Amino acid sequence: MNILVLAPFFPYPLDQGGKIRVFNLIKSLALHHDVTLACLSSQESPELEPVAKFCKEVVVVGKPENFTKNFLRFLVSGNPFNCERFRSTPFSERLQQLIAASRFDLVQIEFSMLWQYAHLFKGIPVVLDAHNIEHHNVRQIGEPSSNPVKRWLYRLEEERLKNVEERAWRECAICFTVSDKERSEIAERTENQAKVITAANGVDLERFALSHREDGGKRILFLGGMDYAPNLDAAQFFLEEIFPKIQLEEPESKLLLVGRELARLGKILPMPGVECHESVADVLPYFYQVDLLAVPLRMGAGTRIKVLEAMAAGLPVITTSKGCEGIAVRNGEEVLVADTAEEFAAAALKILKHPEQGRTLAHNARRLAVERYSWETTAKAMDQAYRQAIQTDSEDGRRHE
Repeated sequence: MNILVLAPFFPYPLDQGGKIRVFNLIKSLALHHDVTLACLSSQESPELEPVAKFCKEVVVVGKPENFTKNFLRFLVSGNPFNCERFRSTPFSERLQQLIAASRFDLVQIEFSMLWQYAHLFKGIPVVLDAHNIEHHNVRQIGEPSSNPVKRWLYRLEEERLKNVEERAWRECAICFTVSDKERSEIAERTENQAKVITAANGVDLERFALSHREDGGKRILFLGGMDYAPNLDAAQFFLEEIFPKIQLEEPESKLLLVGRELARLGKILPMPGVECHESVADVLPYFYQVDLLAVPLRMGAGTRIKVLEAMAAGLPVITTSKGCEGIAVRNGEEVLVADTAEEFAAAALKILKHPEQGRTLAHNARRLAVERYSWETTAKAMDQAYRQAIQTDSEDGRRHE
């Protein structure tokens, strides 16, 4: 099958969940199909080789971030800000050239914000990989704001983005979701159970391998880019309300804060016991240097790939109900779930003081990751859906002849 994948970014380096999903899906799908990637990029010259080696062709169109221009377009166009960010005439023209030069059997659009290009692919099944229900994310970010203008702008963005998403869900040949919860919601709102399919986030089980780690270091990992509002909120929550409670009982405990744009945390840092690691080339080594991963998320959508990666690597995870949403874990079996600062600190202290409990969690979590959350399993589910979509498209074509 000849597949064209559209993405709003170049999926490398693997420093955020969306990039990790797109990269691994391309890698897995390329084992059985010819894959062409067409994407936008805010980088001038991204490193193509890690992705290009899996692709028939890679097309990258530059789209520098310009908040002011995108915001002004948002105010006057009636479109969501998150669609204006990825609106590009050169990208549209390049896609038309690709269509003219190649016969694609199927087009997969990553994220609903790129559905604005779906009309270019007449006569070709177009599927949507939704990643998240984005307008839920916007609502959760905007609601806590004390600024009435900001709240109004977020509500406006939410409503516009909801309209775009619902249109994409209705028009696509298949809609992939990352969890059964999101699948149920989209299927209900489109009144079409058959075309909404769960293709869960996964983990590279070989890369995030189970490995022995020394107990007793009392080291906690927080992983996330502060340019993503849910991560910034989670980091502030952990640093201000959770970590001081841990330090009261375990003064030697350390926090490794790994991510992008850590300066957004402002006056909270520097802080005793906190090591900052900005924009690291590879997060993997940190999984083996610590005793637990803290994921104190209070907002956001989709499922968290970092939780799956920690599970695969045998690193105990403490998270909120939101942080493990959509992943088939059980509190006390594969992870510890804690929603208040007091509960979260108590759970962390349990693992730091009793490493054997952490090892039991990690063992159970690794088993679950192997059974249900490999990228190969996700790609297989997609492949089966592709074949059904192409068959349906062919049958529809014959009926209209």
